[in-house]
Parts: sequence; structure tokens; C-alpha cells
Amino acid sequence: MEISKKQLLYSAGLLLAGLLIGWLLFSGSSGNGGHTDHDTLTEAEMEQHVDEQHTNDEGNIVWTCSMHPQVREEEPGNCPICGMELIPAGSQGGEAEEGDFSMVMTASAARLADIQTTPVVREVPQKIMTLPGRVQVDERRITRVTTHFPGRIRDLKIDFTGARIQKNEPMATIYSPELIAAQRELLEAARQKERNPRLYEATRQKFRLWEFSEQQIDAIEERGTVQNELEILSPANGYVIRRNIAEEQHVTEGTVIYEVANLEQVWVVLEAYEEDIQWIRQGDPITFRTRGNPSEEHKAAVNWIDPVMNSQKRTVGVRADVANPDGRLKPDMLVSGVLQGSVQGEKLLVPVSSVLWTGPRSLVYVQDNSADLPRFEVREVELGPKTGGHYIIEEGVEEGEEVVFHGAFRIDSEMQLADRFSMMNREPGSGAVPRGHDHGSEDMDMEDMDEEEDHSEHTDAASSQQFDDVPDDFRQTFSEAIEQYISGKDALINSDLSAAQNAYSDFNSKLEEIGIHGLSGSGHTAWMESFEALTGHASDIVSAGNIEQARASFRNLSDELIDAVQTFGIEGVVYHQYCPMAFDNEGANWLSTDEQIQNPYLPDTMPGCGEVIERIEK
Repeated sequence: MEISKKQLLYSAGLLLAGLLIGWLLFSGSSGNGGHTDHDTLTEAEMEQHVDEQHTNDEGNIVWTCSMHPQVREEEPGNCPICGMELIPAGSQGGEAEEGDFSMVMTASAARLADIQTTPVVREVPQKIMTLPGRVQVDERRITRVTTHFPGRIRDLKIDFTGARIQKNEPMATIYSPELIAAQRELLEAARQKERNPRLYEATRQKFRLWEFSEQQIDAIEERGTVQNELEILSPANGYVIRRNIAEEQHVTEGTVIYEVANLEQVWVVLEAYEEDIQWIRQGDPITFRTRGNPSEEHKAAVNWIDPVMNSQKRTVGVRADVANPDGRLKPDMLVSGVLQGSVQGEKLLVPVSSVLWTGPRSLVYVQDNSADLPRFEVREVELGPKTGGHYIIEEGVEEGEEVVFHGAFRIDSEMQLADRFSMMNREPGSGAVPRGHDHGSEDMDMEDMDEEEDHSEHTDAASSQQFDDVPDDFRQTFSEAIEQYISGKDALINSDLSAAQNAYSDFNSKLEEIGIHGLSGSGHTAWMESFEALTGHASDIVSAGNIEQARASFRNLSDELIDAVQTFGIEGVVYHQYCPMAFDNEGANWLSTDEQIQNPYLPDTMPGCGEVIERIEK
């Protein structure tokens, strides 16, 4: 029994030692997405890493979220706000802290936080755009068949729209007193053509101007008798796209009785969004696919850009001429086009993930390679357009500088905790470190939330003028439209494209009840602008080819609707909510009638990511 007890104690000791070693080895794994660099760390670095962690009064490691540094947990797990994996709270700058705009980390801390950098490059920016569109008839290949004298249509040879027809094929017969008189003149002139050839030629020319063929004119002479009806022949090959007559119908001079379109060449017109126009030039390559046959790719090039913007959709038409000899491209077919555009000249580019987006003046973290330890400096940059996975930087960095593209949020969270200049703290040293919104609490003090600073930087929508003379019936219908918006938002949370499109079709119907001139007085002009933008963005959702296109248009709609709600007011309460992680960390807003966060942009990966920016009520 003595030996067994000793063996038991010895085994227990080994087990405890193993658990302790395992805890030391894996306690920092979440800082690298579930993978560690411990295999490459020395024992001294491991001890230093453990010492560098924030600990509570009991000496236990404190776990935090790189996106929400206000979160403090005693055990590893997921963030209660956005669902991201928690990481150990690292030191706030180490022993080499330098000012309010920089942060120095130890080499092991930077490695454990998986900080990665890339140089700023200078290149000609290119952007690949996926644009919706449709096949249209080439207007230059439409021929209108017109009557050149009054008469009555007797026999319709082509009696339905869509009929295929060849040039000089009969389309209908016509009775006309003027046509009978002209035949008599021709027969009389033919009998005297030896004596008066000029009169003979003039009578034949009259028939030519009426678009009768030489064969028809010769046939009149050969018969030698007047016909009560003559055939109207097709002037072109193609398809009848419009028929404006019926049998026994009287027509006047200049009546368009048929329209014939040659579909051997068609137009493909894509809708380019307002922010994409600067990227598009004539000659840019286009590839497109039809919805009916998405496996077949067609190639074309931009040969015309509409000089006028569609005021409803806020888009510009981009047109390509496409050969269609087999007729597989039908007018009004929906297509999805991919257009590759570029801007003139070289620009400075950084990855999208490097930018902590707060509007046109955003932040990046630049590594100082001359420092002995990893030193990161926060820079405010002026953003240009987004191009694929990069942003154009107009001002703030230089070519060749190293910017953080992975781990920037971790550095920024440490800057926030140290009360230095950061994404949410533009007044370093003031002690005003934003606390964020605790989605785990249902009893959030709305007054506290209203005191948070810089939330206006989360959205492009400017503070709006508020109008007090908005009628109650306007607000009621506007509120009903917002109910449809909320239904569409819920459909996006469920990734149900069809339900979202139905909801935003109903949203537009409600706005149409108000109408573009639905307000008078001081709010009239403001409502006209909002109406056009709201209905345009909602129409983009209705015509979206996939759920991601719908979410992109939903972001534009939400920004405009938040501004409109603040301007014109509503019945009831809505919450302006914001997620900084949407669209590759660009951020996106939305409205909800529920204070609890349900993210319509990242429902599968981060359904709880976001915060309440503002409570809006009448």
C-alpha cells in the first residue's frame, strides 16, 4: 500500500506538471487565429511572453478582443460582441513607449500578435467591376416601315410581332386612290416614253420614292392594267419588333406600320454605379454572361459611355456592340458583366486591410524599420478610390514604407487602452477612451451612449437639417416604407435574396405613394434628392444578381435612409447601427427596430458584430 500511494502521488505530480507546461505552451494561441509561434520561441522568450500579459489582481491572464478592447475576460473564448476569438491582453507599449502617436512592442509580442507588414507600392491602379446590365436592340439597326400616302390596309402578310422577315418580302397590301391614280400616270407615260422620256422617268421615280421596288414598277407596266391593291415590301432583313396596324385599318401619310430590327448585332448596356464612373474608359475590355447560360462567356469592349446619369438608379449606361449572328442574345436578356478599368498615372496603393476606415481621413499603422524593437506609428491618410483589394492613398504615406496589413486592429486596441491617438480616440491624453457598446447587456444606458464621441465618423451621411413642417400623413407613409426596409434587412440576415428583393420593391411602392413632390415648403428640395437616391438604391437591390450585390446596394440605401430619417422624422423608434468589419473592414451602417445587434452584412461569420450609434425617434 505504501508503494501504491507513492506511485499515485508521483503520477499526479507528473499530470499537474504536464498541465502546467501545456497551459504555458498554448495560452497565447488565439492571438494568431488558433496557430502559435511557440515552436520558434526560446524558453526565455516564453517566460517573457507570460510576463508581458495583462493580469488581474490574482495574477491571472486577462483576455480581450482585438476589435473591442473594452472586453475583459478571465478565460479564453469568443468576444460577446462580435464573436471573434479572444486574445491575451498585451502590454501597452513595453518599456520603449514614444509619444501619443506611436507604440513599441517587444519582438515576441509582435510575433504572437501576428503583426504583418507590406510596403507601400506605386502602380497604375486597376479595378475589376461586376456590373448588372441587359441586352438591347441596336437602335442604328431599326428600320421603320412607313406609308407615303393615305389608304386602307387590306391583307396582312405579317400579322404578329417577332416574325422573321427578309428584305423585299411582302408585309401587307394597301388600297389607295392616290396609288391607283399614280398607276394610270405610269401606264400613260410608258406608252409615250419615246416622245417624252423625261415624263416617263419622273413617274417611275415617284414609285421609287414611295419605296416600291423596280420589279414592282416593271410588273405594273407588263400587266398594263391598274391594280386596286399593291404589296408593301420589307425594306430590311430582321425581326418585326412592332406592328401598329390591323386589317382594314385606315392609315395616313407618314404612319409607321411596322418596325423591323436586325439582331445580327446588339447592344449590351451595363449599369455603372456613380463611384465606378471614374474607372471606365472607351476601349476597356468587358466579359459578360447571361443569366440563362452562365457557363458561356462573351467578350466585348466599351465603345460608348452615357453622358447623362439615370436620376432614379444613380447609374450610367456603359455600352458595347456585340455580334449576334446566331441570335442567341435576345433583347432584354439580363447579363452580368465584368469590366476591367484603370485610372491614368501611377498612384500609391496599400491593402484594404491596412486602413482603419473612419471616412476619407482614415488611419494606417506604419512600421519604423530603423528602430531596434518593432515600433508602429499611426498615420492619418487621405483615401482615394478603392481598387480591388487596395486603396489609393492621396496623402499620408510614402512609397516603400511598411504598413501593417494584418494585426492593425490589435495595435489600435492597445493604442486605445493607452489613451493615445487611435481610430476611436482623436484626443490622446484626454482620458476619453471610448467604451463601446456592450451587446451582452439589455439595460444599456442610452444617455451614456449619446455621450460617446466621434460616432459621426462611422458614416458618410452628413448631419442633416431637420424640418418641423413635415405633415403627419407623410411621416406615416414614410414609416410604412421603413417597415419594408426592415423586412428586407431581415431577409438579408437570412441570406434570402428573393424575399429581400420583394421587400424593396414594396419599399419603392410606398415611396411612390408619397411621390417625388411629396413635400412642399422648405423640405421640398431635400425630399426630391432623397427620393431619387432612395428609390435608385432600392431598385439596385431588386435587380441584383446575387446576395452580395444586394448587400452592397443595401449599404448605399442604408446610408441615404439614415440621413432621410434624421431629416424628416418617423413614427416610433429606430436604431442606427454600425459594423466596422463589413466589406473588408470598410464598415457599413443599417437601421433596425431592435436594439440587439443582428448583422445583415456578415450573418454567417459575425452575426453579433456591431454597435448602436444612435437612437432615432420623432
